[in-house]
Amino acid sequence: MKWLRRNKPESAAGKGDGAQETFPLVKKRAMCHVCGDVQSFTQVWRRAAMVRRCPNCGLVFENPEELYKRFQPACPKCEEPLEQPGFEYGYCDRCGSKFELMEGAKPGLLPNQSQRDEMRKHGKSWSYV
Repeated sequence: MKWLRRNKPESAAGKGDGAQETFPLVKKRAMCHVCGDVQSFTQVWRRAAMVRRCPNCGLVFENPEELYKRFQPACPKCEEPLEQPGFEYGYCDRCGSKFELMEGAKPGLLPNQSQRDEMRKHGKSWSYV
């Protein structure tokens, strides 16, 4: 009765990026400041640990603890905002923008590279570094 046995999940220590684990959550509805309306967020997750590799440029952080001492940690190379452990994040279904979704607070935009470039072009400041 092999089909009744459960497969053992791989340990996080055995994976190269085990510290980047995320836990999927149930979809939410929240205000998207890019679309300007309440939208559904079907891709929602909670960050389990510090990010050790930049999701944008792929830079591996030798000492991520130093980056996380800042108010909003960001990649030193491309300024990609990094996710905080224990926080919830999601993508807007309409525009694809990434937001920090905290219960009882307005969603906070984590702009991608093209959004940061657009903000700089129009004179809006965006710098965590």
